[in-house]
Parts: sequence; structure tokens; C-alpha cells
Amino acid sequence: MNTSPSGRIWVLGLFVALGFLSWGWLGNLTAPWTDKIDANGACWSQSAHNTLRAGLLATAGVPSAFYFGTLPIPHDRYYTHHPPLLSVLLTAMFAVLGEKEWVARLLPITFSFISVVLLWLLVKSCSNGRAATFCVLLFAAMPMELRYGQMVNFEPVNLVWMLSGLLCLRFWEQTHQRRWWLMMLGSLFLSLWTDWLGYLFVLVLCVRLFLSRTRPKRHLAVLLLGLSAASFGLFLCQTHSVRPDAFHDLLEAMNRRMARSGNHVQWVDWSRRMIATLTSHIQPVSWILALCGILAIWRSKRDEGRRWLGWGSFYFFAMSVLYVVGFQNQSAIHAYASFYFIVSVAMTAGVGLDSFNHWCGGMSAVIKTAGLSGSFVILVLLMWSGERREFELRSQFHILARAQIESPQLIPELGRVIRNAFSEDTAVICNFLPDYGPQLHYYAQRELLNGVFTPNDWKKVVADPENAPVGGIIWMGEARASDVLSTLPAGPNEEIAIRGIHFVIWRPE
Repeated sequence: MNTSPSGRIWVLGLFVALGFLSWGWLGNLTAPWTDKIDANGACWSQSAHNTLRAGLLATAGVPSAFYFGTLPIPHDRYYTHHPPLLSVLLTAMFAVLGEKEWVARLLPITFSFISVVLLWLLVKSCSNGRAATFCVLLFAAMPMELRYGQMVNFEPVNLVWMLSGLLCLRFWEQTHQRRWWLMMLGSLFLSLWTDWLGYLFVLVLCVRLFLSRTRPKRHLAVLLLGLSAASFGLFLCQTHSVRPDAFHDLLEAMNRRMARSGNHVQWVDWSRRMIATLTSHIQPVSWILALCGILAIWRSKRDEGRRWLGWGSFYFFAMSVLYVVGFQNQSAIHAYASFYFIVSVAMTAGVGLDSFNHWCGGMSAVIKTAGLSGSFVILVLLMWSGERREFELRSQFHILARAQIESPQLIPELGRVIRNAFSEDTAVICNFLPDYGPQLHYYAQRELLNGVFTPNDWKKVVADPENAPVGGIIWMGEARASDVLSTLPAGPNEEIAIRGIHFVIWRPE
């Protein structure tokens, strides 16, 4: 068996990483949207649902992730805070395979598998197969990837475009073939239309290209900046076509996420949350191995491949730092804002383990075998701890009360009851849903006015003409439910029980 750094045996590590991720993800492929991270699955599925029923021409492909009412979609309910490619891709999948949870989850999972393959190829082209195997196994073992690599959101999709762009850039520099240059531009263009971090990634890459001494790379930087400006201009035209105040809405959203307006997290609290996130979603051992890898890259100044890989790792690290620091509120609230750190850590940690084995290879056969065995023991332990940590990070989204025990089937079953009980144009008042989440809204396909608890609040909401027509569903386990029910205007009440939990459906006369 050829266990040399460039031996073909190391391609097996790629399949082990893919198999490990498959084992962790495919088990709940068909589960309903009931986890907290399923909020993204529900809202982007709703956006695709709206695009399918309204039509691509009517919506211009602009997402409407949080609208659950009747057509046509109001102008102010279009979601203009992000580029639209994720929603468009999911719409296409729903059109071909049907609107199901497994179809939505298949999108990020497929892209995550592709990103593992691209990462392996990139590291192999810069170093060797052994470093590539170490890299993807470390990548697959991180709780951040196990948790959010399957989430229906921008990160898994955009990572493919970024890695593809880097890999094509690498091949173009090595071969000077125009096809790699065109594929690189295409990949980065798709990244720009997937998420705003695509713009940050291109910006960081352009800074590096401008520092190059060769004119083709500087010309490429100018071209990429021009491509970014053109993409942003097209995005503004697209969103303005369905929402005249789209640019103003985008600025307001960015100011909130950058803590320039509204409530914001203090820097002390932000620092604590970031440290907790980066040490719980990426194992400390991986960070240590990454530091060793950085040192090995620094000492290998004559190794062109390692030096190139070091810059590739830096692009992801610099982009992530700019994002989590610049968008303080966003990174404090959402752990997946730090997602792209795992690429930098995996790249450099893989080099760190490879350098350790290279050192052991210069010693006796016993030390060489012990070093390789020890590396795999570390990887197995990291994969085990990553899987256990991902299980601990799972958190069910509760619609009744935070401490209430709820069946995972409660949300889809109650949603179907609401959908059958009320017409499509009815706003449904609820005395539950203390925390907003679109999971129940998605299954109900109705506008829900959630968290209305007191009798006086119900009177106000019912009397507000902007909410008409209205109906209500009352969870009888809430302390003020009976008082609410006794003060409602006349109308038929229907008692129902779902999974042993009692509700009353109220319809005004």
C-alpha cells in the first residue's frame, strides 16, 4: 500500500468525509421544519412557493421569504436584503421535484458535498493528497459544518462558488488556459448573486491581485471589481422593479445588522459570544492544528503550492473577520455568520497534520507509523466530538411556551388545521408563538398575528381594520386563554385537540 503523501490511497479520505457527513445529514432529510435552524428552511421554501404560484415574471425572481398571504404579493413584502440566487435555485427544484422538505434540504446538502470535493482538489493541487485528506476530514468533523452545512441558507451554496473560483484561479495560473479563466469569472459571478459575502470575498481577492507584480492579475482585479459593480447595479434594478423603496429598505437592514440603528449588542457581550461560538462550533484542537499549519506555511516560503494555499486560507479568514466585526448584530445573533472560518481552519490544520507526518517520515519506520496512527486517532476523536457537539446544538423551535414539551409533529399538524379552518385572506390571531419563527406560518399558509396574550390586546387586534378579516386560534393551556375567549365578539367556537393539546378555533360572525 502506497502511503506516500501523493499516493492514490489518500483519495479514500475524501469518501470517508462524504460518508461521515451523509450519515449525519440524511437521517432527518424528510423531517418537518421544527428545529430552530429550520426557520431558514421554512422561509426560503415559502419564497420558492410564492415564486411558483405568482410566476417568475411577476416576482422578477425577487424573494418573498416572509409573506404568507394572498396574491398578488404586496410591494413591501418582498425581501430585498439578499441576492436572489438561493431562492431561484430552490424554486427550480420545487418545480421539478415537488415542494417537500427533503427537496429543500437536498439543495444545501448537495452543495456541501460538492464543497468537500472542491476543497480536497484545491489542497491537493497546492500540497498533496495526504494534506487534502486531513483537510476534508477536519472540515467534516467541525460542528459548524455538521450543523449548518445542511441548513437551507446561503452559506453551503456560496462556499461552492468561492472554492470553485479559487480552484479555477489556481488552474488558470498553472496552465494559462482561457477556460479556467472563464470558469473562475462565472463562479465568482454566481457568488455575487448568492450572498453579500461574495462581494467581500471578491474584494479581499482583488486586494491580493493588486499586490501582484504581474499585469494580468492586476487587470483581473479591475475586471472583478467592475463585475461586482455591475452585479450590484443589476440587483438594484431587479429589486426596484417590484419594490420602489428597495434601496432604502436594504440600507435600513444593513444599518440594523451593523448596529448603526436600533438595539445593538455591546462589544463586551459580542466578544464573549464570538469566543463561545468559535470554540464550540470549531474544536480547540483544530485551532491548535491550524496554528501549527500557519507556522509550517510560513517556514515553507520556497514551496509555491503551500504559499498559494496560505493565501487561499487568508482570503476566507479576512472575509470572515470583516463580516463578523462589521456586522456586529448579525454575528452576535447567528452562529452561522462565522461559518467560513472553518475553511481557513481546515486548510491550515490539514497542512499542520501533514507537516507533522512529514517530520515523522524522516525518522524511523516506527515513528513514521506512530505519527500516522496518531493523526488518525486525532481525526477520529474530532469526528466523534463534532458529531456529539452537533447533537447538543440541536434545539427544537417551540410554538407554545419555551418550557413546554411539544411533539415534532405539532407544528405541521396545527398548521394544516389552521389552513383548513380559515380562508386564504384571513389574518389568524394566536395567543402563543412567544418567539417569532416562520415554521408554523409555512404549514398554515396564513398570516399569523402571534403573541397576542391578553383580552385587551385581542380586542385591539380584532378591531384594527388593517387586520380584517380576522379569525383566531386559542391555546387553552395559556393562563389567560379563558378570559380571552369570554371577551371575544360573537362567533362560532370549535374545540380541537392536537397531540393531546387543546385549542379553540374562533371565527367572528
